[in-house]
Amino acid sequence: MIIIEKGTKTRLPKPFHFVNNICAYQYDQLTEILSDTYYLEMANTTFEDNPTLVKMLNDEGLHPLDALKKLGLNGELEIVVTKHVVMSIIADLVNFIYESIIIAQKGKLSVAYALLRKPLTDQLLILEQIVADREDFINRYFHDGDPQKYDPSAANLDRKKIIEQAVIKLNSQLYSPELIYELRYDKSSEVGINPFTNHALHIVTNHKHYKTENQGLNFTFPLDDEDMFEFYNHYYSAVSVLLNYLAAIVDHIVFELIEDKERRRIEKLLKRFIGFIMLYDHNERSLSKLTYSELSKLLANECEICKTKNKFTKRDFEDYFHNHYFTCKRCFNPLHLPVEALDNIGKILYGSEGMN
Repeated sequence: MIIIEKGTKTRLPKPFHFVNNICAYQYDQLTEILSDTYYLEMANTTFEDNPTLVKMLNDEGLHPLDALKKLGLNGELEIVVTKHVVMSIIADLVNFIYESIIIAQKGKLSVAYALLRKPLTDQLLILEQIVADREDFINRYFHDGDPQKYDPSAANLDRKKIIEQAVIKLNSQLYSPELIYELRYDKSSEVGINPFTNHALHIVTNHKHYKTENQGLNFTFPLDDEDMFEFYNHYYSAVSVLLNYLAAIVDHIVFELIEDKERRRIEKLLKRFIGFIMLYDHNERSLSKLTYSELSKLLANECEICKTKNKFTKRDFEDYFHNHYFTCKRCFNPLHLPVEALDNIGKILYGSEGMN
């Protein structure tokens, strides 16, 4: 379990238990796409409404992608390939993230940083390209097929531009493309992960911004408690922001491809936003009072059982983050958020255009 319960024995210093658990809930938002039947459409695409295609699949035994290409159904092919690529990437990256967080709890920060490299630099960049221009990425990945054309480590990729385009597509004010780029790729940044992942992966580094010290070996010699505290602070500060952003990128792709009758995307965004506020409050940066008050106005809810009109406080929002539902203040019945209320939340958190 990534979550550290009260009383759990762990090497992770207590000041970092809270942010660790915020990261754990963000991680769960990714894994739910693999395990929850709500997302079943991401793993299956049916063609019953196209008898010509069905007949070709049955009579000629073609692979569905070959049949789609033969019939010139490029739009349908793009969707199928996107689903396959995205689900495969998610299934892989959650393993790296899980192990990184678990290893960080044990104080093995060199390994924890090394495990961040693939999911947060390479795999996330592929997902961002799909968000920025899905058709262009599928053309390079599937129709062209040359790995050099879609290699996320290629020197000619404009990573800043890709991130900027992806953030624009998210239509949200919650993410800064400059910060997201700095946290992942800026070699000179003191807050970014790039120097740390390079130190974790290479025993000696010569880059001017993270050059190995004289008579030193990267991440090799024991660190004192003060140094460990600084490394933990850096690790969790970066990972908490990037996991929040990664979940938003994944949700954007997924909910463009499947129907979202329950407004699951908005609920997930709301929980991440609450987690963001909780982190700021935990660090003694008062942000929550006015924010929770405004959210409560949008989510005011009448209990279906006792008809009590509920308004929510900071404690209610924090309970919702952990338990996934609000409860009636009178009869403690779980409350279902009205569609209209969720739509209003979407408009606030995604700007005037809402989720469109």
